Amino acid sequence: MSEWTYEIPELTEEEKKLPVAKYYYNYPLHHPNPLYSQLLDQGAMDPADAQEVDHCFDHLRAEGYGKVEYGYCMMPDGSGYIANYSVLSDQVTPQMRMWYVRWINIHSKNLPKGVGNIRYKLWNQVDHIEHGLVDGDFKKGIYTLETLDMGRGSKALRSVRHNFDVRDYGFPEEKYEALQKANVAITSCWESFDVPGSHLVLSVTRPCPLGGVETLSREWIGYKAENGKFVRDLETPEFMLCEQYLRDVQIHNTVEQQHLSTFLPELYAEYHDLPMDAD
Repeated sequence: MSEWTYEIPELTEEEKKLPVAKYYYNYPLHHPNPLYSQLLDQGAMDPADAQEVDHCFDHLRAEGYGKVEYGYCMMPDGSGYIANYSVLSDQVTPQMRMWYVRWINIHSKNLPKGVGNIRYKLWNQVDHIEHGLVDGDFKKGIYTLETLDMGRGSKALRSVRHNFDVRDYGFPEEKYEALQKANVAITSCWESFDVPGSHLVLSVTRPCPLGGVETLSREWIGYKAENGKFVRDLETPEFMLCEQYLRDVQIHNTVEQQHLSTFLPELYAEYHDLPMDAD
């Protein structure tokens, strides 16, 4: 195994029989690229450069960047903060990405019971386990089961992603419409877990001026969206509110974003016209 890639868990013998399993083994999972690694090695960013929740819409724009687009830190109020920046090449189209995030909610027809969701595992073979719709209903949320430490052995947590409309939280309608016309997509959600705690996530995906698409995301650990306001969740546990956890989440997000472009073009070419439950 190369020092630049992770050692991935073996699939079960039944999983290996599924045709899609070749995408699990044929695409090594790489460590963060050298530039990301250099930033990570510098440690936590200065909290003074972080985007506070009160200004959480500032990065939802068609162009321009904040002072720090990649970093993590603990905030003065005891919450955590992560800014992540990633670029996908022109080889990965918006149609591919939208297809994949729908496709991973459906299990392969002959997927064995109790082994997780191999389609989700393709995205991050080390940390991903399960992914789907709560009670089969998108409106009830999207659930995941995963670890966030790139194989160090932490307990897997089940999370539920609750999507919301930023316009219900004060984002101006005219700005929202302008972003849509500029082919800019907003992702807005908060996550709950099978333990107390909340993560608030806001990201924007837009054409990159150097080609492809870029995603600028922000995550506030210890906040959630509730009744039109972003509120502090004081029940968020201590293990989520430390620099090690924030660094782990940063690395996890970085690895899965850069890995997506390796396998998705071939996967999409083979599977997008097949039945949604094809093996």
